[in-house]
Amino acid sequence: RPESRVWTVMLLLGTCLLYCARVTVPICAVALSTHFDWDKKQSGIVLSSFFWGYCLTQIIGGHISDQIGGEKVLLLSASAWGFLTVLIPLLTHVTSAHLVFMTSSRFLMGLLQGVYFPSLASLLSQKVRESERAFTYSTVGTGSQFGTLVIGGAGSLLLDWYGWESVFYFSGLLTLLWVYCTCKYLLSESGKSS
Repeated sequence: RPESRVWTVMLLLGTCLLYCARVTVPICAVALSTHFDWDKKQSGIVLSSFFWGYCLTQIIGGHISDQIGGEKVLLLSASAWGFLTVLIPLLTHVTSAHLVFMTSSRFLMGLLQGVYFPSLASLLSQKVRESERAFTYSTVGTGSQFGTLVIGGAGSLLLDWYGWESVFYFSGLLTLLWVYCTCKYLLSESGKSS
């Protein structure tokens, strides 16, 4: 049972970080629009592009998770969206097509995050007793609201103090730290106990 509690807390944190990364662009929308000289239509395109990607990977994310394991899909996805979140501010200095780049990166972010909840459902259906599944899933799902609160508060401060890039670095680096800790401590412990 202690391992189950640790997994629940770590998955709650993962869900929190999922939303931290998801909400970076909306938190920075005004600053990005000013920085790249976007109008409302262009900002809307960037903001909505996430959901075009997100809706495409829901079903396949669940299928792949059932085949190879939810924890693998979840951690690979988190690694990729963490790296992407960190790279976005760096790559905006390389390209002159900022609207195309940000729209494409948001679309890719949606593709990567679209597998999270299906892989979470697969993982919990295989690892958590049926009598505890609803409680565990609702606890882990609370991370979505917590993540929005965290990035709303911390992201607003970072945006004000250090600029929009810092919000991306904060969210992306925390995600990569979470992936590292989950792989190093939880997956290695699961392997030892099997």
